[in-house]
Amino acid sequence: MNRVLPNQTFIALNKESHLSKMLRLSQGIGTLYVSTHFELGNSDLLHYHDEPHLTFILHGGVTDKRKNLETERFSGEMMFFHAGEPHQTISRSFPTKYVSFQFQSDYYRNNPNLENELKATLENDPNAKLSMLKIYKELAKKDEFTESSIEMLLCGLMNGKHFDRNSRPNWLNKIVEILNDNWNEEISLNELAFAADVHPKTISKYFPKYFSCTLGEYRRRIKIEKSLALIKKSNFSLTEIALNCGFYDQSHFTETFKQMTGFLPKQFRKM
Repeated sequence: MNRVLPNQTFIALNKESHLSKMLRLSQGIGTLYVSTHFELGNSDLLHYHDEPHLTFILHGGVTDKRKNLETERFSGEMMFFHAGEPHQTISRSFPTKYVSFQFQSDYYRNNPNLENELKATLENDPNAKLSMLKIYKELAKKDEFTESSIEMLLCGLMNGKHFDRNSRPNWLNKIVEILNDNWNEEISLNELAFAADVHPKTISKYFPKYFSCTLGEYRRRIKIEKSLALIKKSNFSLTEIALNCGFYDQSHFTETFKQMTGFLPKQFRKM
């Protein structure tokens, strides 16, 4: 990591070594990229961007290097980069395919809480990865609703204040912790209420206000989010993955996966 490149766009970084599709949103939020890398390029060198950006790995794997931290990332994982943050994204298998979004400078400057709220969402909302898959699906459609649909999905990602632990009551943080630690097990509302020391009606009333979904939908989001890595990295059949993720059968799993991502599980596996 001994070379620092100047601020670069995604296309300029790997001009000769990858294919890329680009959609610049007309409302000035930023630009969406879908890139397929076939060989090492300049993004494997140390570089930075003036604006924050996020990347979802559709296929392949990379080594994510920042400062003294080195992390292996695989298909179905998300990466978030702060504005000006030096990093390397080193492809470990080819082709490697990403869907990325980089915010425009004006939008970033006019929204000072953007980075913190977005980071909170990406770290804590199981729907974040699923939204990126929906964004990729919308980009592939290329119809008259593509841009507006993508903007709505991005706005949902930027609603991070709902996923900031400090903004939630402690009992709700306890419930989220239980749901994430026991994501593939059956847990009743009464069991959650007992563990968090609140009345079941309190959970039913306030959970949707903080997470904009029911308790059941939140649990299904976690299960589908967890299934992404299993579909891409394991040799398990889809039936085995469905059962491992707490679904009754493959049919239920497939239906839920399609509803939440826009793809069938077998389509995501082949992607």
